[in-house]
Amino acid sequence: MIINMKIIIIIPTYNERENTDRMIETLAEILPGIPDHIVEVLYVDGNSPDGTAELIRSLQKTYSWLHLLVENKKEGLGMAYAKGMRYAMEKLDADYLMEFDSDFQHPPQDIPRLIAEINHGYDYIIGSRYIPGGSIPVAWSFKRKFLSVVGNIVARVFLILPQIHDVTGGFKLARVKGFMDGFDFSKLLSKSFAYKIHLLFYMVQKGAKVKEVPFLFAHRTSGESKIIKNEMQETLRVIFRLQMQNPKIMRFIKFVIVGGTGLVIQTAFFEVTSVFMHLLTPSIATVIGGEMAIISNFSLNNLWTFREYRIAGSKIIFKFLQFNLTSFIALGIQYTVLKIGEDVAQGSPFVIQFFFFGALILVLITNYIIYNKIIWKTKD
Repeated sequence: MIINMKIIIIIPTYNERENTDRMIETLAEILPGIPDHIVEVLYVDGNSPDGTAELIRSLQKTYSWLHLLVENKKEGLGMAYAKGMRYAMEKLDADYLMEFDSDFQHPPQDIPRLIAEINHGYDYIIGSRYIPGGSIPVAWSFKRKFLSVVGNIVARVFLILPQIHDVTGGFKLARVKGFMDGFDFSKLLSKSFAYKIHLLFYMVQKGAKVKEVPFLFAHRTSGESKIIKNEMQETLRVIFRLQMQNPKIMRFIKFVIVGGTGLVIQTAFFEVTSVFMHLLTPSIATVIGGEMAIISNFSLNNLWTFREYRIAGSKIIFKFLQFNLTSFIALGIQYTVLKIGEDVAQGSPFVIQFFFFGALILVLITNYIIYNKIIWKTKD
């Protein structure tokens, strides 16, 4: 059982005087009742013109657990959290960092529920809207609900994180030692809402033990919303940047490029030798062009796609024969799927095309798995 952790709840604010007053009063009732750990609060104010910082300073005289960091200027939600997290680790000796909103959309009453999971050894605890027991506000417009749900699904799919149900939420608790203390905040990919995508991806990549805790995301009733208009575009930009740094994704992209190159070689050979010059029959041109594509694919994959696992020496002939066998397996899959398609289609070109492209996708997946597990034996 993990006890005596120092938890810093980081709350960014901008023009939140009314909410801040209520929030601190609420936290003053909740925090003393949290067992086993030390819990303090750090407000990061974006130099609010409504006097939010002045209010917090006055309340610091009453509450020793209350801290304040004021930005010179507002630079976005992501930057506020980055500054707050650095401050919490360097100045307040935080063991865990909690991301939390000051507008009561994250219910303060749920703070102890997330903190309780520390005792079970979890490194990253996520307040989740999209697991049983969690929800988004009923009062939201259809557009807002749609963007939230679809945005979260898109993020899960393109980050390849099926095990995480709420990827885009902002109610989280992260361990410092071995995790957040190694994050380079100067390389944070977003100054705004999409910062959370980067931090979550980092924690998962670092091997954090993750727990999702359901909560009811509340509807904002006062204060100034932090939502930016291009939230979806910003999220997609960050996901793209993250995946361009992901070796597995880059390897798959290279694999697709190499396969496309092989297709071009086979098609060009067929068109030149069979269609235009009539040097070879279509069947012979297809076979020779196919083998040329196989040689090209094997060479490029070995030199580029799987260069960290490059095959050399006496093994290369055996592996090349394995690679050829893989191509025959691919043909077998295509033949089988299209034969089924012929029986189902009953002459419909659309259905045949559907089965054709389905076969291509199956071959793509099969080849990639065989290349990784058998031909080049990657460690992924």
